[in-house]
Amino acid sequence: MATQMLGVRLTGREEDEIKKLVELGLYVSVSEFIRDSVRKNLSSLKSIQIRNVSRPAAMKEILNYMKAHREAYASDISEELELDLDLVFSIMKELNSKGIVE
Repeated sequence: MATQMLGVRLTGREEDEIKKLVELGLYVSVSEFIRDSVRKNLSSLKSIQIRNVSRPAAMKEILNYMKAHREAYASDISEELELDLDLVFSIMKELNSKGIVE
């Protein structure tokens, strides 16, 4: 994959902190630190695809997910199953009121 050269301005403090991490051997170079930081930031900002699923189908998927994972946050379920977060909360509330999940 072709790479591109981009300029970046950092404060002296930021540069010093990065260089300390390189000196400690946590990164091979300042450039590697910057590439790693960009990759981590991009992956944390990835968009979540939401599937259009009926409520009964979503409930079935959530129940199967809960059987496999025992514990989970609604946000994790939403992300992994690609379901709307409000739908997941609503279904989890319903399942909780029926005593199916805590």
